Amino acid sequence: MDKDRRGLGATDRPQVEVIAHRGASAYAPENTLAAFELAVAQNADWYELDCYISKDDVVVVLHDTTVDRTTNGTGPVAEFALEELKLLDAGSWRGEAFALEPIPTLYESLAMAKDRIGVYVEIKSMASDSELVAMLLEMAEETPHMTPEQAEAFMAAIEASGTRNLALTRESIADIRSLNMEDQALIQSFSAIVCFIARHEAPEIVVEYLGGDDPDNPQQWINYTRLGEFLQVDGMNPSHGSITPERLAAFQEAGMRVNVYTVNNPEDMARLARMGVDGIITDYPDVCLDLLEELGLR
Repeated sequence: MDKDRRGLGATDRPQVEVIAHRGASAYAPENTLAAFELAVAQNADWYELDCYISKDDVVVVLHDTTVDRTTNGTGPVAEFALEELKLLDAGSWRGEAFALEPIPTLYESLAMAKDRIGVYVEIKSMASDSELVAMLLEMAEETPHMTPEQAEAFMAAIEASGTRNLALTRESIADIRSLNMEDQALIQSFSAIVCFIARHEAPEIVVEYLGGDDPDNPQQWINYTRLGEFLQVDGMNPSHGSITPERLAAFQEAGMRVNVYTVNNPEDMARLARMGVDGIITDYPDVCLDLLEELGLR
């Protein structure tokens, strides 16, 4: 839980860190090198990105399961080889200034950040893994924290399942390690399976668990908090509407950092910063930084 979260020599991090959501995505096409470069220029502490794996096992940066919304192509990401993905235009939908902006690989996105800014690598789930999640919840009923024996048994079950999330997580870890960025990049995911794989196979990398509550399904928050504790993740990153002072205190007292997503309203930014969250994930890193400075939290 006390792993250093940045490899930039920072020992006195700001009270509230600013994480540029999909880069400075309010101003540039999300999940592109242009958006990431702008996040650096705006002095964000981190930029966040989303990744899937291509047909030929290369980790690429894209939010949706398909290329339809943010490129001039159509179809599932997983059905494209990298060479085909690189032919797509991922920028024109945000204006002519970004025409022909390509889909970046995770490696390219990390290399841009090296020694400049931290990177939140959000690994998207490529499978429901419902049986594996049920197995994990059953294990969590037996003991507060996963035991080494449980971890080995669960890893074997993941291997046997054939889930595509295993290759995606392993390749993402390999990209981080290949650039020696274990202390500058972290992994986050809505998938408890991805979080487990990362914790199990890359204990040197910080892992944070995304989630949120649903008023119509109280069990969702119960499962989220139970699995976060069971897996002993380094951070719990809920939707900003899900966090309360009591929930925040419980996570932080357990030694976990709390970053909230996706916060674009300045009033919400101020409220959450005063509440004491560790980080704010936002499309507007410049607005958030200015506000935090006004509040004396930078």
